[in-house]
Amino acid sequence: MISPLLASLCGGLFLAPFFDLPAWWPALPTFLVVVSLVARRQRLAPWLLCLALGTAAPLLYQHALNPPAESNDLRRLADGKPHILSARLLRSSRNSRGRWTFDLDQVVLHDQGNRSCRGHLRLYVDNLEQGPPPGSRVQFRSRLRRPRQFGMPGEFNYPRHLASQGIRVTGYLHDGTGLVRWADNGSRGWRQRLAGNRQAAANWLDQLLPATQAPLVKALLLGDRSDFSPQLRDRISRTGLAHLLAISGLHLGLLAWLLYQLGLFLYRRSIRLLLWQAPARVLPALLILPLTLYTFYTGEALSTWRALLMFSLAALLLLRGERQRPLDLLQLVLLCLLLVQPLAFYEPGLQLSAAGVGGILLLVPRWKRFTVCLPRPARKIIDVPLATLAATLTTAPLVGLHFHQFIPAGLVSNLFAIPLIGFVALPVGLAGLLGHLLQLPGSDQAAGLAGRLLQVTLDMGEQVSRWPLLSPSPWFPDPWQLAAGLALILAIVFFSHGRRRTGFALLAGSLLLLNPALVSPPNSLTVTAFAVGQGESLLLTRADGSRILIDGGGLRSRSFDVGERLLAPALGWLGIHRLDAVILTHPHPDHHRGLAAVLKKIPVRRFISALTSDRLPAEISAALQPPTEVVTLAPGWHQATIPAREPLRIWVPRQDAKSTNDRSLVLYQEVGNDGVLFTGDLETGGIHRLLGTLPKSRITLLKLPHHGSRHSAPKALFERINPQLALVSAGFHNSYKLPSTVVVDLYRKRGVPLLRTDLMHTVRCRSDGHSWTAQFWSRGRFSSHPPENSDRVAR
Repeated sequence: MISPLLASLCGGLFLAPFFDLPAWWPALPTFLVVVSLVARRQRLAPWLLCLALGTAAPLLYQHALNPPAESNDLRRLADGKPHILSARLLRSSRNSRGRWTFDLDQVVLHDQGNRSCRGHLRLYVDNLEQGPPPGSRVQFRSRLRRPRQFGMPGEFNYPRHLASQGIRVTGYLHDGTGLVRWADNGSRGWRQRLAGNRQAAANWLDQLLPATQAPLVKALLLGDRSDFSPQLRDRISRTGLAHLLAISGLHLGLLAWLLYQLGLFLYRRSIRLLLWQAPARVLPALLILPLTLYTFYTGEALSTWRALLMFSLAALLLLRGERQRPLDLLQLVLLCLLLVQPLAFYEPGLQLSAAGVGGILLLVPRWKRFTVCLPRPARKIIDVPLATLAATLTTAPLVGLHFHQFIPAGLVSNLFAIPLIGFVALPVGLAGLLGHLLQLPGSDQAAGLAGRLLQVTLDMGEQVSRWPLLSPSPWFPDPWQLAAGLALILAIVFFSHGRRRTGFALLAGSLLLLNPALVSPPNSLTVTAFAVGQGESLLLTRADGSRILIDGGGLRSRSFDVGERLLAPALGWLGIHRLDAVILTHPHPDHHRGLAAVLKKIPVRRFISALTSDRLPAEISAALQPPTEVVTLAPGWHQATIPAREPLRIWVPRQDAKSTNDRSLVLYQEVGNDGVLFTGDLETGGIHRLLGTLPKSRITLLKLPHHGSRHSAPKALFERINPQLALVSAGFHNSYKLPSTVVVDLYRKRGVPLLRTDLMHTVRCRSDGHSWTAQFWSRGRFSSHPPENSDRVAR
């Protein structure tokens, strides 16, 4: 009965983000439960109970994501005004760029008197040398805000990720001078003491080990990956060893095995204990407490909780002389976890952990039937590659979804990494950590040995990742590919269990889902304005299926790569896995910074700009590699040689204009009676030069110049073009206050709809040659209705 209940709960949680629940919905699961109780003697009763759980799942999801706000809720302080607050520090971390992240509770508002607030707060602090220890009470003045998504297809839902940790409000301090630590009153709880000891151990490892080894050892022993630079994360992910350098189920399992072997050695020294109970029955239960403490000590990752709960249930059953199938234990634990924490369903850590363990439990026992003819030592040795293959297969779609890579190197690198890390580096490192806490000699040497072993293992894995067929490949999957991957995994499971008919049906379904016709563009002209913040990136999809990316967006901060984090995943999610052309209108960061990642990770046929290679931004020059053709256009009008029934016209202004904005390329595309004009970031001078050379063409959709600036001759442009629809790309509540109220008022008074990415998320305009229709990205799909409350947490 657990399997149908878990499937119903997961199905309800999966569908929950896509729909608004009507007012009568809460009565539905109650009604189904009552009916199932009345008809409990009928065969239909269990299925009614499953349906009740499935219909209750969206209610659990919505309540966990955005519970009702009480009068003292922290969310009420996210009003754009600065507030004076004090709070207790729960945990802290510092990333490789020096930014501190503080999670706070017991928040008190000091604006007028002292008022306790309900909820947790995440505070980001830059330019701070040393953070206060967990359990400290701090005071600061900051504007609070509710996390908000950009509004892009394929975007990671960061507000939901924070909500799963109980955090729904964030704050920011530019430097540590605005953070005041109160005097320590000694009221730290046991969790804060554990977190403080963990931070002290991290500081010890930072001082002891080289900068190349300390982050690895901290990740292995403490679950602290905050010092991982983007380069180190990329190295680790390329090798397929990321799961070994995290506190995961495998990590806890290895630790449990080591503790069990130690306990078994001591247990066998006592004849009385051996006569009392078998060690295999008693020892697992005795390990629950140390494993629980270690789970709290290392950050309480969901994957670790999953492993701990499975181990604890199995240990308690053994203590009672009972056994249960591991697969049943996994399902029961997942059911309980999701009932208590519904948002965990969307957490990558739990998804990967459950998929990996499920794959091993479903596939490896069946595959091992083919190894019964081998000697026992050989069968033991082959267990590792079989488990690695099973886990790699079942987690591959999730790795593509969350990390946008296909990593075959793990199939080989895990063969030596699991023994080296699991059976050597981990016990040696834990011995050093325990020795440091107890101030025993030799702890520094043990930690140093663990660091060297990890460095060697990572270097070996990196060599493996360079082998033919084992190098990682960028993969930005679309929903059809993910569904095909799931069908293929299920086919392998059914084949392994001897159910060939079902396996062949699923295999055929997988191939059908990969049919390119499912993601082929409609026979129309489509303009997609991506919500990339205060930047600009547009996709032009023409009736013949050719796709042209115009600019790539970019933020002022280099810590967030718009191309890698937003643009490439969005293109993949929309089924665009190659581009016919990428066009750079002008070399400003808010237009070009996102292009480098796209050029590196997505095949591009042609790159077009008005810049010679020596004037291109350095990151774009480095990303441009064959077979991408680089085209430099001279001033004047051009007709792009991209195959299409209706040619793409490009106007290149003189490149000696004083303002870089006035050097922006202008693009015009027509289809039937409709046409769209892209005006880059042209300012007043550039607009007047454009109008002086613009041929007579029907322009029904206008992309406003320079994010809707009033300094781009808006009235002259409007009167000349008189569009039916206008589109502007801008960041939500941007500091430039764009689009300008002058421009907004102009289009409102003329009755022309103005579509804005800052308020409406990603906007898609489609024309069949007769009129434009607009759609907006909201709740995982394009809808004809703009998102409501788009300044709230995006669902």
